Amino acid sequence: MTFAPKGSSVHEDTEYFRASTTLQKDIFRTLLYFDIFDHPLNAAEIHAFLPSNSTTVGEITAACASMPLSFLISHRDGLFFVSRNSGDLLRERLRKERRAQWYWLIARIMGTIIRMFPFVRGVFISGELSKGVMTHRGDIDFFVVTANGRLWVTRTLLILFKKLFLLNSKKFFCLNHFVTENYLDVTERNLFTAMEIATLKPIDNSEFLRTYVSHNLWIKDYLPNLGDREVFPESSHRSNFLQEFLEFPLKGKIGDRLDEYLLSFWKGIWRKRYAHFPAEKRNELFRTEPFLSTAYGGDFLTRILEEYNRRLSVHGLDLRPSND
Repeated sequence: MTFAPKGSSVHEDTEYFRASTTLQKDIFRTLLYFDIFDHPLNAAEIHAFLPSNSTTVGEITAACASMPLSFLISHRDGLFFVSRNSGDLLRERLRKERRAQWYWLIARIMGTIIRMFPFVRGVFISGELSKGVMTHRGDIDFFVVTANGRLWVTRTLLILFKKLFLLNSKKFFCLNHFVTENYLDVTERNLFTAMEIATLKPIDNSEFLRTYVSHNLWIKDYLPNLGDREVFPESSHRSNFLQEFLEFPLKGKIGDRLDEYLLSFWKGIWRKRYAHFPAEKRNELFRTEPFLSTAYGGDFLTRILEEYNRRLSVHGLDLRPSND
């Protein structure tokens, strides 16, 4: 599937890009990435997610209205997009924004519950809700920070809560990413990961989120303008009596041994449940470390980056703008 304008060919698109400015190419790169999610952007959002700086929202609007980029993209009601089905895209974005407002209410309730569990030190929203939208089949994705050395205790308690009280439904309680307080430097550096880090939204402990982002300033290689856009809502973490009471018996060696046991237990679960994956791929999707837990069975990151690179290649573009 390609995204050439009606009446043109991919070859003609490539020819048009030879006459494009660097800014126009970067705008198209940005729109092309979000087109994977059928998500049009306004000029301010394009600026925030642009792979280059030294520009303004006004300059982006002017570049979108100028040839040859104006021939390659569409513009309606303040939104820009690559795909041709403009009416459907715009209506769906409005529906997703309205749905997200309702999901945010649920996310705050669930986030408040999560923050009361033993050794939870921060709760953030990731995924599509962190971008202000929610599809009909979407989940509320939580990014949970735990005390050092207690990640697997915390994760297991939260999974038990989900199974016992939420009938194992992940619709409003998707727990796919845990880190400890001392795990600050992300080693998997790519556009998708940069987007996810840059758009995390705090429910609890915005101070940790600032620290986390400050330790991953490599995201500015991909999204140099985000620092001008993101203002985290203030939310400090305060322990409560119930949390302190439940943590007390697990603070010493008993807690250390239990966390080590649960780490080993979950490694065995992933190994049996996903035996069809090669060991290297399984370890990549289900990170099981004392300081990190991820569970992405659908390999979303790889699929998105492969599709993005395919679309860039179709239009004769590189991933990074520095080679233009």
